[in-house]
Amino acid sequence: MKETLAAGDKFKFSCHKGLSCFGQCCRNVNIFLTPYDVLRLKNRLELSSEEFLKKHTTTLISQISGLPVVALKMQDDENRSCPFITPEGCLVYTDRPWSCRMYPLDMESEEKYNFITDRSFCLGLNENQEWVVNEWFLDQGINDYEDKEALFKELSANIKLLRQKVENDKIVQMFHMACYDLDKFRRFVFESRFLDTFDIEQEVVEKIKTDELELMKLGFKWINFGMVDKKALKIKDEVLQDKKRG
Repeated sequence: MKETLAAGDKFKFSCHKGLSCFGQCCRNVNIFLTPYDVLRLKNRLELSSEEFLKKHTTTLISQISGLPVVALKMQDDENRSCPFITPEGCLVYTDRPWSCRMYPLDMESEEKYNFITDRSFCLGLNENQEWVVNEWFLDQGINDYEDKEALFKELSANIKLLRQKVENDKIVQMFHMACYDLDKFRRFVFESRFLDTFDIEQEVVEKIKTDELELMKLGFKWINFGMVDKKALKIKDEVLQDKKRG
């Protein structure tokens, strides 16, 4: 199905246990995780970010950007099944990844979408329940991701504009830590000279001690500062003065 859809277009789809294909879309598939996916899943499983990443993910390096991307580690069985799929459905359904929420749609470009599967594989596309694309996103919680990861989306767009592959291992490690390994990033913020260097409002400093969303947003700003936009974070005046003195 190559049909391109816009936000206001309609399509038919319904997924339920009565379909013989139920759960097949959770096998033999690559599920890439966004930073917010990792945050939600590690909290759902009551794991630290380090534990979750080690147990449930594989880190790959993009051949285009040179930056890390995180994929869900599938089971080592003949079907490469998702570790969270059961005959009854998804064990982490309310915290399922962004790509699972999008299914059966995929993002073709900004505000343009297509089907990631076809009617022969996904029988849900033969059902009669009708959706408007925007209504589907609202129902599946996609809009929540748009809000939480707006800075990450901006960061990703800025990195693409650089058109330069990252070759520095330190930058790769920084990106992975700030975007995906939030517990490690929090320790870095409070145990390094981060807060001595950057002018972070005290209210934000207090929030990031317990608020992981605020911490994640700070991580996005830090990476943006380091790679693209020096205005993303403000360096303290005294630090700048010390640099001028040499």
